[in-house]
Amino acid sequence: MRRLIGIVIFLFLIIVALYADERIPVDDRNFQEYKGRVGIWVLVISPANLSYYVSKFCITKKDVEDVNGRIRYREYLFIPYSEKYIKELEAQGIKKETVLTRKSDFIWPLAQVKNISSSFGQRGARFHTGTDMPATQGTPIVAAMDGRVLSTRYEGGFGWTICMEHRDNFFTRYAHCFKILVKEGDCIKKGQVIGLVGTTGTSTGNHLHFEIRYNDIPLNPLDFLPYKENLVNLHAVRNWK
Repeated sequence: MRRLIGIVIFLFLIIVALYADERIPVDDRNFQEYKGRVGIWVLVISPANLSYYVSKFCITKKDVEDVNGRIRYREYLFIPYSEKYIKELEAQGIKKETVLTRKSDFIWPLAQVKNISSSFGQRGARFHTGTDMPATQGTPIVAAMDGRVLSTRYEGGFGWTICMEHRDNFFTRYAHCFKILVKEGDCIKKGQVIGLVGTTGTSTGNHLHFEIRYNDIPLNPLDFLPYKENLVNLHAVRNWK
């Protein structure tokens, strides 16, 4: 009997561990992570441009080479921060975000994702606030998490867009839709079809622009979505942690 009780308690603890909330460090505008280093992705145009970042972040050119390998200009490079620069940011009240959630809360908004055409992070002068997933027109888009539809409207460059609110101040956005199948106020279950992939707005082809936000801070979706084997990132600017 004692052995049976022990087994039940052990299984209960495993279930609690699997479903317990955890604090997940996430990429944002100021702090991104690559190969175990904290820094930021930037488009480096020239040697002078690289020297600017080396000086600003209190690092050396070798630090950049250690992370990126051979330096190629007019490409995105990961520029690591020095401990000194991180402390300067923290002194200004800028710290790496952590979010209390469960990774199991989120699923991929498309059933079949084989590559990512544009990752979360810096894109020249602008910051790309989501992850782009190519798919054929009409591919079903599903809700990545249980929630309520906050808005369904045409949002300029994002085209036809669905915004959803979720528990604990999380929000998701699904942009460039060909067709929207839900309306504002609808309560949606995770995995429920909410729209179809398209290329509305400013877009070069059919794809889904997907965002996860926390208190309106854009987060890297790859920090929350289940790991996928053999996923091809066409921009090759980030590895999973």
